[in-house]
Amino acid sequence: MISNEPLSAERYLVEAECSLLQQSRADPERLQGDGWGIGYYVDGASCAVRSEKPVYVEVDRYKSVALKTRSKIILAHIRKASNPRGLPSEKLLSIENSQPFFFKNILFVHNGTINIPDEASELLGNYKGMIKGVNDSEIYFWFLVKSLEDGESVEAALIGFEDALQKLWRDCFQSHPMKRRPYVGLNAIFSDGEKLYAYCRYSEEDSCSPSICLRDQPVFQMCYLPRNPLVVASEKMTKSDEWIPLKSGQLLTAWVKGTKVEHRVEMISG
Repeated sequence: MISNEPLSAERYLVEAECSLLQQSRADPERLQGDGWGIGYYVDGASCAVRSEKPVYVEVDRYKSVALKTRSKIILAHIRKASNPRGLPSEKLLSIENSQPFFFKNILFVHNGTINIPDEASELLGNYKGMIKGVNDSEIYFWFLVKSLEDGESVEAALIGFEDALQKLWRDCFQSHPMKRRPYVGLNAIFSDGEKLYAYCRYSEEDSCSPSICLRDQPVFQMCYLPRNPLVVASEKMTKSDEWIPLKSGQLLTAWVKGTKVEHRVEMISG
């Protein structure tokens, strides 16, 4: 969420009929019970409150954080852990593995799986040492941080990660006979403290299941509400509002100008 003044995102985190809290337990077959987090900004620096516990178990704490957090930009995430390395389940859950990831002025959340995390981590150079957990999404995060700190544009960083994964896959696919592609979903929402970015990237094969809550759209089809505050989410959070879907390959960029929140949507890959 991005707004022209510090606001609470409580409506979308807690109150709405398909809030993140409701999404976490809406489908018993797809419980989002492997951690949660709410990220925000203080004096331009990114911060986050995170937990490795199911959000539907920590409802009171989650509600309290959602109510108290007021920021022009807020990112939140609930997690169903991916496990491309085949690790014991107890190793997947920790605060370090919960999102949003944050560093300096960057907040980041990812919905998807990087199927070749060990190979992809070699793309990070010195930033490989910054990895704190075993969440494959963290590699995506540090690649983005590295690219931006190297002076690349957001568009180049996002396209560069997918291109690098595809190149790696051509070299290593024989070592992963149980996997069919290097990633499942590259959907990411992130911010540099000034702008909010939402990148929708998935294949039809990735999105054969319906959304968790309303079950009325493909599971990886992100959507947004173009208003003040502007809200972008992995799926519709309310029934009455006119959510606009993002196509795979589209990047939404939103920023505050005066008292308004402006945005643009452009196709950057596909």
